[in-house]
Amino acid sequence: MKLDKKINYLKERLDVESLPGWEAQKKMAAIPIDTYTENFFLNPKDYKKAGVAIILFNFEQTIKFYLTKRSDSLEHHKGQISFPGGSVDGKESILMTAAREAEEEIGVKRHQIEYIGSLSPLYIPVSGYKIFPSVWFAGVRPKVKLNPKEVSDIFEIEVDEVLNEEIFSHKKISFNSKVFNAPAFQFKDCLVWGATAMILSELKEILREI
Repeated sequence: MKLDKKINYLKERLDVESLPGWEAQKKMAAIPIDTYTENFFLNPKDYKKAGVAIILFNFEQTIKFYLTKRSDSLEHHKGQISFPGGSVDGKESILMTAAREAEEEIGVKRHQIEYIGSLSPLYIPVSGYKIFPSVWFAGVRPKVKLNPKEVSDIFEIEVDEVLNEEIFSHKKISFNSKVFNAPAFQFKDCLVWGATAMILSELKEILREI
């Protein structure tokens, strides 16, 4: 399918009411999901909101997206691979947050990207944040400028790589004094696990339909 048709399909498909949601997200959860651990992902009433931006862009007629490595100086998820994003500031909307964070972290300005839809929200029990992922598209590859206080590196990933089953991997983590082999996506330059992998898992299910 040609690039423009793929993007048009995503615009129509990214409807929060008909997304794969939790069934797709839990496949890449860092801990095994059962009737007990599933409760960890039920957000409390006092959860904090965060918006992240999945920025798709055209590069030589292929669709790529950005992942970042979080700075070791950040309070939450330091050193992990993630999408640009952060806490909702005051009364701003989720989309305003995602766009602001994309500009603050990697220098991609709002006028360079078009909002095309959203994925399912995901509560992260470790940090107490509920993440709202939004999907954006740039017809040309945006120039990036990293903010070293928040981002230590950036990676460009082809969306087709997400569908490659050979990149499925694991990362050993400890949780509640137990060690788990967390499922992960092993891309060429980075290992993605945790919340970012769960978000990518839902995107993967949608990409399979194209």
